[in-house]
Amino acid sequence: MRRVMLATLLSFLTLTAAAAPIPHLEDDASAPTSLPISTGVTSPRLVYSAPISIPADILPIAMGNSAKVVLKIDLDATGSPTTITVLHAVNPDVDERVIAGVRQFRWTPAVLNNKKVPTDLTLTVEVER
Repeated sequence: MRRVMLATLLSFLTLTAAAAPIPHLEDDASAPTSLPISTGVTSPRLVYSAPISIPADILPIAMGNSAKVVLKIDLDATGSPTTITVLHAVNPDVDERVIAGVRQFRWTPAVLNNKKVPTDLTLTVEVER
């Protein structure tokens, strides 16, 4: 009987402690007054693309009517490409021409919390005969 009474008494104390009011954050001078809220992410958009011309004699015969060059592009905070890596190649000469053309492309920069940020993207360029 004493154990039941003691257990009931102890559980009452823990419930009282759990129900105690939480102090306001304004009372604590070390607590931050506001928390940052994300305004979301805006992805880059292509705003300028230069024409890419590839002479027919450079195109491989086995290519068929079209082929795709897949590129990974690192954009800086201004929307200019900094590093371009070929993920799926067609031919070294074709890839080089495509990279040279894409270096002239411009994007609006990606935006995170109203700040322009560098980002990377994957671009597929279809080369047609």
